[in-house]
Amino acid sequence: MRGISTWGAPNVAIRSDRALVKRSKVPAGFSDWPLFFTVLLLSAFGLLMIYSSSAVMGLQRYGDSLFIVKKHAMFMGIGWLLYFVAAQISWLKIAKLRMFFLIGAILLLIAVLIPGIGYKVGGAQRWINFGFTGLQPSEFARLALVFYLSVTLCVRSDRLQSFNRGFLPLLVVTAFMMLLLILQPDFGGAMSVFLLSLSLWFLGGVPLSFLLGLFILMVPGIVLLLMKSAYRSKRVMTFLDPYADPQGAGFQVIQSYLAFLQGGWTGVGIGGSQQKLFYLPEAHTDFIFSILGEELGVIGMVAVIGLFLCLLYIGARITRAQTSTVGYYLGAGVTLFLALPAMLNMMVTTGLLPTKGLALPFFSSGGSSLLVSLIAAGILQSLHRRRHENPSL
Repeated sequence: MRGISTWGAPNVAIRSDRALVKRSKVPAGFSDWPLFFTVLLLSAFGLLMIYSSSAVMGLQRYGDSLFIVKKHAMFMGIGWLLYFVAAQISWLKIAKLRMFFLIGAILLLIAVLIPGIGYKVGGAQRWINFGFTGLQPSEFARLALVFYLSVTLCVRSDRLQSFNRGFLPLLVVTAFMMLLLILQPDFGGAMSVFLLSLSLWFLGGVPLSFLLGLFILMVPGIVLLLMKSAYRSKRVMTFLDPYADPQGAGFQVIQSYLAFLQGGWTGVGIGGSQQKLFYLPEAHTDFIFSILGEELGVIGMVAVIGLFLCLLYIGARITRAQTSTVGYYLGAGVTLFLALPAMLNMMVTTGLLPTKGLALPFFSSGGSSLLVSLIAAGILQSLHRRRHENPSL
């Protein structure tokens, strides 16, 4: 038997071929509503924090204190429409287009690097300009990779014990996507892709010897990347001691600490943050969790963490209910797609990881992240509704 029991293998007997697994029993009352309301609360909470954290920035940059929140609300409306569309469409139909989505995502990642198509923000060339807005292909690429790996792990399950015939093609696709992200540069995005892939490889039954060997080989490469890049090595040194350069490299993380400190248990109230007044750069994006901690305190932080834990639990429950191997992998992959960036973002803002550009799903300002998060949630809903469908891939 392949797979790991962490995601409820007692209910999902994963076989070594792509045939069906035994039907699992879904608990009584297991409906669409828990996922829907959890995602609704996360997105509504996120809109509230965008409103609170972006007013000053919107007034300074665009002459309209509501500009950023209105743009976020527009993307939220489109995202919810895509959520319902994804929930209605059979996930099997989307899975059959996995190569189309994967190739399209890779072409977009390449297009970002072409002058005149991709444009820079803060020294990183990660966006494609469409005039009225920008698109960040890395968000869509991660979801496309989840579909590709989920299906391929199932289709190639009988070859995974062979490195060349089974694991190498999966590794090449992931490595190429990571390379394109590093060239932007987006080291945090590349590591997110690797961790997501590693999780699926582990769940999919890739031999631990392959994964251990890959990890051993990657360590020197990561060290070399850090040593050859001054700003990456500075981030690591700042992570170890942010107060060594409090007005320079350590400024952002120190301001994040101050936001949490000022928030205390109950916070200073919505709109009362001082750190968003240009003390904490880009407070409405990567460090919005810090503003949340300042305005709503530990209680607000625990509430948001609790919502993400609910999302993780619901996703794991949907994954357990799948009666096909590919549905099992896809459920785990989409759940990790939503939960992993949230965990990494919170660890960065609290100083548990070096600073990197990772959005907090449903909260950080950015249309690409919000759209893809809501699409992923809709796919998870589709997996729940069609948990007994028989795949033919």
